[in-house]
Formats: sequence, C-alpha cells, structure tokens
Amino acid sequence: MPRLTAHRDLAWLHVARLVGRERSAEDQAHAWWYRITGEGTDLLGRDLVSSGRPVPLRLGQRGCRAAHYLLFLPLLKASRQNPGRYGLFRWLTTLDTSVWLRERGLAHLRADGYGVWLEDGRCVRFLVHVDPGPAGEVIAERERSTAGLGAVLADYWRADPVVSVGVVLVIAHDAAREANLLADLVSQPLKAPVAVTTLGPLHRHWPRESVWRVPAAGTARHRLIDLPPSVEARRVVPNVGQWS
Repeated sequence: MPRLTAHRDLAWLHVARLVGRERSAEDQAHAWWYRITGEGTDLLGRDLVSSGRPVPLRLGQRGCRAAHYLLFLPLLKASRQNPGRYGLFRWLTTLDTSVWLRERGLAHLRADGYGVWLEDGRCVRFLVHVDPGPAGEVIAERERSTAGLGAVLADYWRADPVVSVGVVLVIAHDAAREANLLADLVSQPLKAPVAVTTLGPLHRHWPRESVWRVPAAGTARHRLIDLPPSVEARRVVPNVGQWS
C-alpha cells in the first residue's frame, strides 16, 4: 500500500474514533503509533463474523506480557539516534521466540521475546521476560512484592538449562518486585546470567545507558552491552549477518 494511502486511511480511522494514536515526546522522528479502539474492535469483530472469518480471541487486547511494547520500542528509538554505532539488529516477539527456543531444544522455556543488540562492534543476544505483576485485586499487601515472581524464571530453576544467549533480561513490575527477584537470584543462582530492571529506568534511559541490575551487585545499574560475562556475548562481530 502506498504511504500516502496508508496515511489517509489511518487519519480517517482516527477521526472516526476507530483507532487511537500517540507519540513519545522523546522520539525525534515524531512518529505516530496507532492502536485499535473499543469501537474499532467491535466493528472489526462484526465484519469478521458477517464475512464468515474467525474472530481472534484477544482481538483488540494488549497482553500484560507485551515485551514487544515494553522493550522493543525503546530499543528501536535508540537505534535511530546513531545508526551504525548501536542498535537492535534483530527482535522476535513471543510466538517467534517460542519457535526459536523449540529449534534449540528449549521448548520447555517460555520467554516474551528474543533480541540481538549491537554496539561498537560488540554483540549481545538476550531473552526477555516481562513480570505480569501480582494477579488478582484482593491480595495481602505483604504478598504484592512477591506474588507470581516464582513463575517468571520457574523453568530455569526447574531444569537450570544452559541457554544460547548472553543474558536473560527480566522487566519487573515495580521496584519492590525487582529487589525480591534479585534476592532470590542470589540465594538460588542460575547458570544463565540474569539482569533485572523496572519500567521506570527502561523508559527514562536509552539501552546504551545504565539500566539493568544484576544479582549480588548492590544497587548499581549496568549497560546492556556490558552485562554478559561470557565470551560469546562480547566477541567482536565482523559480519552481523551471521547472528540469527
């Protein structure tokens, strides 16, 4: 579809309140991001039914584990700042990440995304998990900082597999849950390097800045490219096309 046609159609959908749009004040490209509204979801659902096509179960719903939104967009924005020196080389959303894990004999793991970050000739491959936060509205205050955390990395603790990435990233729901998860990782370490952050630092800073915390390192935060201690994640990359 030509760009002008797409722009015209999106503008009409926005005026009709079938899609909403927003843009970040930090995005120097001033790009609009569109998403379907409730009215648009209802209209699309009725159209699919009338035409005999299946209606997706989660049509119009943004999943609570939307790593593509929480992590991918900030990484993409950072890539535009200085292309060639750093950027997101590859990103797989949840479904494609499941396929990627299955191909490597790790089908029992459940991750929300897989990415490859390049910076100044170095490369780090990572899996990312999004902490969904405490489930349910009726929950004791003392449990809010820990409820559901065990499920985030449960498969790693159960089998303790060696995954073929430089680091496993976890986006915690809030600071209290971040601290509790880090404490758990100190008492029950994994073979795979793990780093944790929350939405605050993730959206306030670029990925090339200090955002991530690691177990047993106090309150210091580290850059994504500096996280993994493994040689695989730090090697010089002569041809980025070889990373997949």
